[in-house]
Amino acid sequence: MFVFRLSKSDLSSLEVLCLILFSVLFQLVSVHVHAYEGQLQRTVNNVLEAYGGKNNVLKIKTVSAHGRIDDFLRKTSGGYARTMRRPGELRIDIMPERGGEVRILSHGRGLQGSGDRLSAAKPVSLSSMRYQYGYLDLPMSLADGSAKAVHRGVEELHGRPMEILLIELANAPTLKVYIDFETHLIRRVEARFDMGGMGSSILGTEYDNFKTVDGAVFPLTLNNFAGGKNISVLSITRLKLNQALPDGVFAPND
Repeated sequence: MFVFRLSKSDLSSLEVLCLILFSVLFQLVSVHVHAYEGQLQRTVNNVLEAYGGKNNVLKIKTVSAHGRIDDFLRKTSGGYARTMRRPGELRIDIMPERGGEVRILSHGRGLQGSGDRLSAAKPVSLSSMRYQYGYLDLPMSLADGSAKAVHRGVEELHGRPMEILLIELANAPTLKVYIDFETHLIRRVEARFDMGGMGSSILGTEYDNFKTVDGAVFPLTLNNFAGGKNISVLSITRLKLNQALPDGVFAPND
């Protein structure tokens, strides 16, 4: 049996070596973090340029979109309308021709129902609405600085490198944003939702078919996913910016 005995001088040298190694490791971690901190602003600038430039993006106050939804879970299709007003207001009408679902978010308050029969949104639905507003508010929230974003490096999506931003949303899951490394367009957004006793699930939306509208770029095809399964696709056929909105769009019961 061998017994190693360290002298005081040996201990002193060992302590110095540990301090040096710790210092090097700390500096490497610090450089890594600061590198991504510096990259964040460059990434945001690239995104804004890809979407038509910061000035054009900042002009966006309202977005009205109309088109079609193909719901693969319910095996049905129909009309789709979305009205958004910054900051904090969103209305979505799904298959209104059939008396389908209405969802309204107005400054933190949520309503849901059918037609004029609306009631307070359930907590899970309200969180979903806030998440939906959060990703539809991109890249506008990046342009005015209201988005609290951090850079999280590079990952792959469908074989292509993507920069990753994490955006904190108020009273909603953290938004993970995939930005194409070459085009700088947002290709996917996702968040992990707590499903109660059923665990958690990742809800995501992938963007395609980008078009320029009044100087700003928008995706006209949105594929929605739940747990990796494609559950629906939205096809936007008409999109208008900064249009006057009728009274009561976000407060139909008032």
